[in-house]
Amino acid sequence: MGREEHEEEAEAVKSVYGEDCSVVCRSPPHIRLLIRPRTADVSSQQFVQALLSLRATPIYPDEPPNVYLVESKGLDEDREKRLISRLQDRARQLSSCSMLVAICEEALDLLSAMNHPEGVCLVLVSLGS
Repeated sequence: MGREEHEEEAEAVKSVYGEDCSVVCRSPPHIRLLIRPRTADVSSQQFVQALLSLRATPIYPDEPPNVYLVESKGLDEDREKRLISRLQDRARQLSSCSMLVAICEEALDLLSAMNHPEGVCLVLVSLGS
């Protein structure tokens, strides 16, 4: 994949995710994406979010991009590690293919599944007298 294909893929990611996506570099692609759970944009139902970075090397897609979190909100260390591990696994599965949009979609799905407050939620029930 050459420079032109790298640039086209970076633009494709930007066109899919709009303002939530920032293209740091077009070739090799380096993308930052603000990911939030899919809650029909009801922010009061979004307990987690993360700033995801996908940084490809010059031999991308033969070598998967580096995937890491720049920052996160509402995710404990365990969920952060699980999210990154699953995205890295997905990138390895898609090796040799254009994969940035697929990884971003996987990130959105995973974060949506993790959309609950950190820790244990206790519900107190009054046992009437």
